[in-house]
Amino acid sequence: MASDGSSPSSRNSVTPSPSSSTDGANVCSEADDIAIIGMSCRTSGGNDTPEKLWKFLLEKGNASGSSPAWRWDAWRRRDPRNAKVLDATINRGYFIDNIEDFDASFFGISPKEAEQMDPHQRLGLELAWEALEDAGIDPKKLSRSDTAVFMGVYSDDYSRLMLEDLPNIEAWMGLGSAMHGVANRISYHLDLRGPSAAVDAACASSMVAVDNGRQALIAQQSNLAIVGGVNVALSPAMFQLLDRAGALAPDGVCRSFDDEANGYARGEGGATLILKRLTEALADGDNVLGVLKASAVAQDGKTNGIMAPNPAAQELVARKALKQAEIDPLSIGYIEAHATSTSLGDPTEVASVSAVYGQGRPRESPALVSSIKPNIGHLEAAAGVISMVKAIMAVDKGEIPPQANLSTLNTNVDWPKSGLHIVREPTRWGESTKPRRAAVCSYGYGGTVTHAIIEQSPFPSGAGIQAKGPTILVITAPQEKRIPLQCQVQSEWISTNGRTESMLEVASTLAQHRAQHEFRAAFVVDDHSDAANLLSDHARGQHSDWTSQSRILANDVSKGVVWIFSGHGAQWADMGKELVLDPVFCDAITPVDQVVSNELGWSVVTALNEGTFSSTEEIQVLTYAIQVGLGQVLLSKGLQPQALIGHSVGEIAAAVTAGCITPEEGAIIVARRARLYAQVCGEGGMYLVSRSFGDVASKLKNRTDVVAAIDSSPSSCVISGLLAPLQAYADDLREAGVKVMRVKTDVAFHSPSLETLVEPLRLSLHGAIQPTQGTIPLYSTSQLDPRSKHEKNVDYWANNMVSPVRLTNAVAAAAEDGFRLFAEVSSHPVVQHSVNETLLEEDLDDFAIVATLRRDKPAVKSILHAIAQLYTKGAHVDFDLLCGRAWSSKVPGFAWSHKPYWKQVETPNFAAQAMH
Repeated sequence: MASDGSSPSSRNSVTPSPSSSTDGANVCSEADDIAIIGMSCRTSGGNDTPEKLWKFLLEKGNASGSSPAWRWDAWRRRDPRNAKVLDATINRGYFIDNIEDFDASFFGISPKEAEQMDPHQRLGLELAWEALEDAGIDPKKLSRSDTAVFMGVYSDDYSRLMLEDLPNIEAWMGLGSAMHGVANRISYHLDLRGPSAAVDAACASSMVAVDNGRQALIAQQSNLAIVGGVNVALSPAMFQLLDRAGALAPDGVCRSFDDEANGYARGEGGATLILKRLTEALADGDNVLGVLKASAVAQDGKTNGIMAPNPAAQELVARKALKQAEIDPLSIGYIEAHATSTSLGDPTEVASVSAVYGQGRPRESPALVSSIKPNIGHLEAAAGVISMVKAIMAVDKGEIPPQANLSTLNTNVDWPKSGLHIVREPTRWGESTKPRRAAVCSYGYGGTVTHAIIEQSPFPSGAGIQAKGPTILVITAPQEKRIPLQCQVQSEWISTNGRTESMLEVASTLAQHRAQHEFRAAFVVDDHSDAANLLSDHARGQHSDWTSQSRILANDVSKGVVWIFSGHGAQWADMGKELVLDPVFCDAITPVDQVVSNELGWSVVTALNEGTFSSTEEIQVLTYAIQVGLGQVLLSKGLQPQALIGHSVGEIAAAVTAGCITPEEGAIIVARRARLYAQVCGEGGMYLVSRSFGDVASKLKNRTDVVAAIDSSPSSCVISGLLAPLQAYADDLREAGVKVMRVKTDVAFHSPSLETLVEPLRLSLHGAIQPTQGTIPLYSTSQLDPRSKHEKNVDYWANNMVSPVRLTNAVAAAAEDGFRLFAEVSSHPVVQHSVNETLLEEDLDDFAIVATLRRDKPAVKSILHAIAQLYTKGAHVDFDLLCGRAWSSKVPGFAWSHKPYWKQVETPNFAAQAMH
């Protein structure tokens, strides 16, 4: 190795120490291990995600630049003497573009309030949300939890800007500009009940915040902690102060460890970490980015000046952290140094780091050292946590980024004797080094010294399962106008960086690990290409048959779904060919198939496979089988019914789903009833009539040969009866201008003409069924009272065969009980229009009735589309069943819609005053 400590080659594998093998792991205490399960960052250079920052670091990026001139305008106008001072003030550093931008409406913050909020608070809110998303946590689900929030901050530039404008002070400026508001805002907007505090320990603030969060978890005060820090450099006053103290580099560039280092450059930005006890994180299947083995805080004490560093204190706090973690310092392979680029600070820190980590190492295996400050500046209150972000990624990826802005190593350090090695090129961690460990140093100019130990995650994330078949992708937003942007962001990612991610994991992430807002869009997608195209089209206002979008129902109505099992007429030849390939469907209809085989001598599975069926017997049985199987498929995909309605033969499947009878009992009922229908086939028929059930029933009240059989909707019904009188009555209606349509059946269902079959059915079912009350409410269409609790016994099913079907009453009752979401469980929608009309008649304007299958449409996609439609209206869908639990932290989070918010302060016109 070169004597100056430089790296021997690009991306070489360097083994920090022979002691940094698995031996080090055996002595570690795990009781207080804290998992880092999510993180976010925002720095100069456009680094608004950890991955962007990582790429920037590997490329030795340097984001140094000038402070936007407009920021100092208020001070320039405030006093005529300021101009000369400002012209001489260092205005270079590492600044975030458009620091005034904030997505206020996302958090429900008015423009006026946003204007009165310190940018630290704005940045803190967005970073906390992003970190939770990175952790796969829906922030809304933390409401009322004991989650802790600790945020490092010490600058109050915006406060001074506003509050020194005395004539225009407003009440909300106090909270809006207070440092405590950085943490408290997060707790308020997420409705968190755990400890919440801002931490001011100068440049060690964020590391103290991390330690506070860790201690809250260890003490069982909280089960989750949001920790971090933010820093915004607005006022020229701090630049003046630090310059006069000799701390700032005149050119605004950090040169850590360089012989020409002559001060640090202020940096803007922040970072947030999500912490959780490791045992619980592993049990919950969280994505553990790294393990916080220890954190320690100490103080310089009395030195030759309060801002002067104390190497003994720096060494003390490092050994304190190592003692907590119970690990050998030689097992630490990489140290992320504080390294402020000052002539006194860097050599002092190197001495303390060398004393702890450098001594006792072979010359060929030094401890690797670097600092992030030359890349993005000294983030002051956020310096420690942004260093942790870098260290976490280093131990996770097994690579250490190079030191930027380094020409000649500081000659005041004896590098060969230090046991340290400044990384000059991207360097791979030695493969024998397991687990990989890093230390992070962060010191405050008031004397606070902190240290943290980061260890590689015990379970590296693996590749997702690339399952085939369609799934549902969901996009949600608090306002409808935001949906297109979210769609576009996801589309671009899926078609590029996300093309290798499992679509099931992407779907799971969007549905289960992101906040679910009230405006929703859902897409049934086949694969990555299909997903990218559908999302992109939707972003441009082009919608497909497999796309749904809506606002969820109001809070005062039920979002439970009523399943409606329709009756005769939904059948089509290929209705079961795709379904029989589904194991869930097959398992559900197997007992039905066995009963039908015994009762009728033919196979349900074969009939559905071949698509050859036409008789009333076959249609009745297959309608039942399809509905029983389809119900189980819906359940398996996460859709649960909160209530049920059965229409005609569909009431048998509804009773099965409710738990009133078993699938086998239902099959016995439908098979024995269908066999009896053979005695009357060809003798009758049915017509759909565009007249209300009550109107037609009153006109036919003395007749038994033709009756009103089905109350379909407020304006339509079905008449049934013997063929000749039925045909004659239909002709009469047609001549009177009433629209009539023949139903495809030759049996007069639900009419007195079937009375001869009632007793035979009752006798055949005697002892064959043992009904129960069931577990899901079932609105009856056979009883006058749809809420009747009549036992689903032999008499009920005998009566069901001849009594009118009162669908309108059942749907109206469900609506009266607060239900607004309905799904027609059948092979094709036959009552959807009628249900829609009934709900409109109930003066409802926000509801949905969806079809689960449609003629000649792919079955699985149709089922998913139905679920997607209901989801966009607010129905609960168990996406764990639909997509599985695996998720991907790589899926982009919510895309902000930023707008500028800046309080314009009034300043006196000194030129005008001078004229008086």
